[in-house]
Amino acid sequence: MIQKLITLLMIMAMSSVAYATEAVLPEKDVRLVLDQIFDAMRAGDSATLKTLILPEALLDRIAPNKPVHHGTASDWIGWVDTLKPGQADEQIFDVVINVEGPLATAWAPFTIAIDGVLKSCGVNHFTLVKMDGGWKVAYLIDTHTPEKCSPE
Repeated sequence: MIQKLITLLMIMAMSSVAYATEAVLPEKDVRLVLDQIFDAMRAGDSATLKTLILPEALLDRIAPNKPVHHGTASDWIGWVDTLKPGQADEQIFDVVINVEGPLATAWAPFTIAIDGVLKSCGVNHFTLVKMDGGWKVAYLIDTHTPEKCSPE
């Protein structure tokens, strides 16, 4: 009887570990997309960005004491296409990802350096959707608060 109880407990423990691992996978998949986006930006690789961001995605920007700037991700991708590899280095950290079915959001504080000089910092906020080909960015909004950047 005790052996059956131990076996049952082991099966339940293994099932909960498998469930916990499965529950974490969507967040890992979303983080992988974010990492691919910034790796592509650092490489000046607009072709990869076009596979990760929906063509109609908007990119809005909030700066202190200015109206919201409404733009498109395709404009940003065009800017990335003008960069030499390594010219722009945006780093994200303390990323918080939430997933509900085919919808995900990511809050990602960042710093960005151009030609090795820290230019700005702020927060990126991504909305992603899960499609047949995986997670795609559907909307971006960010803040730019260079006065809050701490020196490296």
